[in-house]
Amino acid sequence: MSRVWELVDCRPGVPPSLSNGVKVDQVLDRLEAGETPKHLLEAFHLTPAQLIAALGHAALGDDQGEGIGLIQSPPSRPWLEKVLSDSTWQALLPAAPRPARLALVAGLLQVHDFWEASHEAAQEADDLGERDVSAFWHGIAHRREPDSGNASYWFHRVGRHPLFGPLAASVRPLLASISDRSVADRLLDGNQWNPFGFIAFCRDGKPTSTLAPLARKLQRQELIALLDETAASVGLG
Repeated sequence: MSRVWELVDCRPGVPPSLSNGVKVDQVLDRLEAGETPKHLLEAFHLTPAQLIAALGHAALGDDQGEGIGLIQSPPSRPWLEKVLSDSTWQALLPAAPRPARLALVAGLLQVHDFWEASHEAAQEADDLGERDVSAFWHGIAHRREPDSGNASYWFHRVGRHPLFGPLAASVRPLLASISDRSVADRLLDGNQWNPFGFIAFCRDGKPTSTLAPLARKLQRQELIALLDETAASVGLG
């Protein structure tokens, strides 16, 4: 389903690495040490898409994990905020339209739990006329705030997104793994993802204890798919 995500090799027992052999941890270590993303790409012969893949994997982990929390929390890597800023991505993607680039920034900031900065970037992208993914990121931000009313408003703005079909297909195996078949009825509308059902399912970030891991795994699939779609909107993937 995901083009950018597939740039990371996540085989069990092997440290996550990019398609050219550079380990995700190496990327993070160099960034934490203060190396600029532009210099890092030159040194490791990476593309912006590979950097997005590494940053996404660092936040969301492999298929055995659950990704980030349903509710925002303090960022685990505070030093990353500057790396994820619009000025960084302007240098890496100078030809990308600024509204689309801001949507990418909103997504990367959101998956790394820089909630305020992500919300601001999503709002600015929307103000500048971005209509493909920024409202989706905005809705996720409010769902994780948690503010279900505001989340619903933004998903109404999203409308019937082209991602809902592929996303529904990707989460079916997860939904089939649980005995409660009513969950699928709540989260899928035929062959489409139902974002309003997922808002209700998360119940402002507090699903029942037995369903919380499932909710996080579903959110992880959603974030991977949307990050990939967002990368495509700036000409990557």
